[in-house]
Amino acid sequence: MPQLRTYLRIEGELVSHVTEKVDREVELSALLDEVVRNQPISTGRLPANTRFLVRLGEREAYVLEQPPMRRVIEFHASQRSGSEPNQYRLALPFVVFVVGVEAGQITSLANFFRTSPIHSIDDQLNHSCLPNTSDDGVVCLGSVRVSGRSIGERIDALIGAFWASRFNQDLHRHSLPFSGGFRSWASRSRSDPLAALSLQYDPTWRTIRQVAAYMVGARETDIPDSGVAEPDISETDVVTPIPEPDVPAPVPEAEGGDADASAA
Repeated sequence: MPQLRTYLRIEGELVSHVTEKVDREVELSALLDEVVRNQPISTGRLPANTRFLVRLGEREAYVLEQPPMRRVIEFHASQRSGSEPNQYRLALPFVVFVVGVEAGQITSLANFFRTSPIHSIDDQLNHSCLPNTSDDGVVCLGSVRVSGRSIGERIDALIGAFWASRFNQDLHRHSLPFSGGFRSWASRSRSDPLAALSLQYDPTWRTIRQVAAYMVGARETDIPDSGVAEPDISETDVVTPIPEPDVPAPVPEAEGGDADASAA
């Protein structure tokens, strides 16, 4: 039932006696819930660990950098029916993901290794030794489907799905910088959680700028330096979030699996 509400409104030297009719009152939280249900709101939040965002028209390339840590991965080495996968707790270097997006839809994912944090969009990338990653860094996504209200949430979910997946030999994996395979990698990781930072990985001979340019279908010269756009490049934008400190944080517990899970 409508209600009448009266109050005094003071504007400079003028005082007004106002009577207004209130048709309905609801709590602010209830109103916001109703808005979200009828028209989802995109927060615009960047994915976790974003270092660069390159945008050209409807195409975007997100460059993410994850710090060194130990993760439990599940690897199915055999194609024989009934064979079981193995779990390995591996020490990883800096892992760089580059995610391609077009018109709000994720189109591709690539990953690379580095033994030091990113300093520039022209930093060179090394080959990843992770399964289901081709020599050019492209990840086989298979039938992975992710959800989220914003592209940032969907990319976070995609990276999480990558680490939680059951890896196999569908794609040729770039060779490890030592012999013994994943078992040897896990053994090195037990004795030194930062062992991956002292290894020498094969360089891709490509920079972050080159990979990002390929993702958005641009030339290298169209990608500005670290967010400083040239006046004649109005269609291309690079957003550089505030970088994290160069000193790696303490090695966290393994992700992608239970920290206490049995590992080879």
